[in-house]
Amino acid sequence: MKSAIHNWYKFTAGFSYKFVDLIIDDMSTIPNCIYEPFAGCGTTLVAAQKKGISSVGNESQKLMCDIINAKLNWDIDIKIYDRYMNQILCYVKEYSGIDISELHCHKLLEGLYDQITLKELYLIRNSIRLLDDEKYQLFFNLAISQTLHKSAIHPIAVPYIVRSKKQINCGNALEKFQGIARQMLEDLKTVPHKKRLAQVYNVDSRKKNNELSDGCCDLCITSPPYLNNLDYGEVSKVHTHFFELTNNWHDITEKIRHNLVTGATTHYKDADFNIDNFYVSEFAMANKRLMSDLKDTYYNIIENSRERNGKKSFNILMMHYFEDMYYVLKEMYRILAPNSKAYLILGDSAPYGVYVPTTSFLGEISQSLGFGDYEIYKIRERGNKWKGLKNRHNIGLSENILVLNKK
Repeated sequence: MKSAIHNWYKFTAGFSYKFVDLIIDDMSTIPNCIYEPFAGCGTTLVAAQKKGISSVGNESQKLMCDIINAKLNWDIDIKIYDRYMNQILCYVKEYSGIDISELHCHKLLEGLYDQITLKELYLIRNSIRLLDDEKYQLFFNLAISQTLHKSAIHPIAVPYIVRSKKQINCGNALEKFQGIARQMLEDLKTVPHKKRLAQVYNVDSRKKNNELSDGCCDLCITSPPYLNNLDYGEVSKVHTHFFELTNNWHDITEKIRHNLVTGATTHYKDADFNIDNFYVSEFAMANKRLMSDLKDTYYNIIENSRERNGKKSFNILMMHYFEDMYYVLKEMYRILAPNSKAYLILGDSAPYGVYVPTTSFLGEISQSLGFGDYEIYKIRERGNKWKGLKNRHNIGLSENILVLNKK
């Protein structure tokens, strides 16, 4: 959160760049190219670039791809920056008298900002669209995405809008935007070089990325979505609505959720799931021993949900999740060269009090795809802060590192 470049966008599910540094520093040889199937806010790619190492990543959300590209473009010229910033300020001043209704602000954002702030935000956004250099558009768009957080009436960073709380220092969007952009420019003075060494693709990692050849990477560092019902499409809706990538619930489902590993019950329709058809899927046929455990867990979740009057179909979510991760690991195996390792930060879960050993299950799935023996290292206990909640299970959960070995 305090490291230059990394802190340009505070992602709900981000992890520490120090983990990437630790893995690289502990290797006997410098990796040729690092693969990141869940690029997120770019932690692995930025950390690799800081060390002068090439990397490639997939990220299925267009918003996050733009954020990553902004964080990887380090050759920002101060003279060009000043010219564009002046252009933005002149535009905002010129159109400051416009009626806010002409800006067609999204209803969701209308409830998050006072009218002066909202007008400034939309005018800044519109002025950035007029810049004739995509690299600087990305830079300033990232600055305004941070401004959205800092100028809102209610906190919108954790992970949903917290309408029960109010931010003390809200408003002043234009002033905050200028300060954030200037700090980003200052941060670029700390980078070790200006070379662009990373490439991010707007690709779903469950599918083959035809831009990446077989065996092109010799290390993978990632943190996949956890099996904890966090809806990444919902988390980013303030930004996607503001940048007009989405406009409503349907857009979030069609343009974002369908391209993500199934991590929330909002990603699918219960009626579309058929357990008998699932048993003959590619994933199930390749993991027959594991399917016995998954089947037991599936029905235990159903039983516990009835006892707790639970409405969420966590049993179906679990099945979709592991099937999706099977295809992620399949593509990972293709991209990694022989004698490579993959490091995955993962958390286990206990939907309706039924323990799901996510890390070891994914280790078993990896072996069905050709990976060798896997290792699990516990990082920390998790979920303790929720133990006081009513109906909360008392099962101890952990966050782990899963290490996969490609022979």
